[in-house]
Amino acid sequence: MPIVIISSDTYQTGRRIGEMTAKETGYDYVDRDILPPVAELAGTPEEKLVRALDEPPSFLGLSSKLRGKVLAHIEEATLGHLLEDNVVCHGLCAHLYVLGVSHILKVRVLSNPGDFVREVSAQQNTSPEKVMKLLKKQESERKRWTLGTFGVDETDPSNYDLVINLNQIDPDEAVQTIARMTTYRKFKPMTYSIKCLRDKELACRVRVALMEDFPDVKVQADGTTVIVDTKTVKREKRKRVEAIKALANRVVGVSYVEVHVVTDILRQATKAQDKVNV
Repeated sequence: MPIVIISSDTYQTGRRIGEMTAKETGYDYVDRDILPPVAELAGTPEEKLVRALDEPPSFLGLSSKLRGKVLAHIEEATLGHLLEDNVVCHGLCAHLYVLGVSHILKVRVLSNPGDFVREVSAQQNTSPEKVMKLLKKQESERKRWTLGTFGVDETDPSNYDLVINLNQIDPDEAVQTIARMTTYRKFKPMTYSIKCLRDKELACRVRVALMEDFPDVKVQADGTTVIVDTKTVKREKRKRVEAIKALANRVVGVSYVEVHVVTDILRQATKAQDKVNV
């Protein structure tokens, strides 16, 4: 059966539509409720996982290494749930890393700004003007974050199969529309699309296994073959390749590891200069 991923301009709206869709379709609902066990596996407080999902990088925010680590753990757990099928997913940035998987219905829901502003201003005793200004700032930061982290513009409608504006459409009607689309033939799981999702899940598990020692690696999977891209200086190439292969081969589902090494020109030049100075 298809998988539904809900994205929204506000977390509250996305969760509401996601829960309603799961109830309508009879699918399981996956949201940030999966974060506590993920936080335990990552050895990081749950609060930092939520910050990694919501906050753009900043000088006073999470370090880039920690951010990359927790996002990889979240992605690994999320993809594991998506492999089970019959799932509605929201709040875990899955829409940013499942592009190209055809049996996943990607939905963007835009809240009614008037209703949301009134609700927030009443809750926080803040003027509607200040709330609207804050929302615009958050939208700009979010766009910058998704582009910088995943190379995807979250606000680009071409990244979705369906965009629903709740300013004109009632939430119940939106849910009915999403449910109907799950029955379309084009969103039925096919052998190739299932393989694409499995490849993404395996690549992510390998990246998690490597990132403590090699946080900058990029990983792709094709069946049981894993391809790892990394950078290092020439004299460390052999040692790095052997270490990466040893770690990656321990991951369940991997039968062959191929490592592509690009010379780190900057580090190479720095080491050469150090030798001259000595």
